[in-house]
Amino acid sequence: MQPTDVDIEEEFELLSATIGRFEALREEGPATLKLRADSVSGWSVEQHLYHIALATDLAFRNVRSLVAGKGRLIVEEGEIGDEAAAVLRDRAPRRGVAKAPRMVTPDADVDPEFLAMELTGIRGGLETLRGSAEAIREAPHWIPHQILGPLSAAHWLRFATMHANHHLSIVDDVLAAARG
Repeated sequence: MQPTDVDIEEEFELLSATIGRFEALREEGPATLKLRADSVSGWSVEQHLYHIALATDLAFRNVRSLVAGKGRLIVEEGEIGDEAAAVLRDRAPRRGVAKAPRMVTPDADVDPEFLAMELTGIRGGLETLRGSAEAIREAPHWIPHQILGPLSAAHWLRFATMHANHHLSIVDDVLAAARG
């Protein structure tokens, strides 16, 4: 998988739809947000939403840094490894393989106002990035992911989409299990 293998416009559409699902779940209120199913995940619905908001914001910051060509995490050269290419291509990360980094790990209690603000922020970030599709496609440098290794701007956008959908799938399973 190379940067040109990522359809930037498709990523925007898929991620927009996923964010829309998260926004709708948030609007359902505490009766939905507080649901948990420990047999599926150690996190509640709202913890997954908060994690995704934080992780997506981080991915967007990496995309913006790569487009601008500025940032302390940028490496001049990189190559996506076979495992990372397979994960990004298939959009299918395995559950339970990675532990969320501390900076995107939700607290036990999520402030509903802060969650709303974070979801609004990633919606705005997505809309801002839409105007940079060509720059995302052409950004020449890389920023390493903790597990996947070096990713280009297009790969970071794909990761944000894939990661959000991964957690949406977990949330759907939590909801199904909790609602019986």
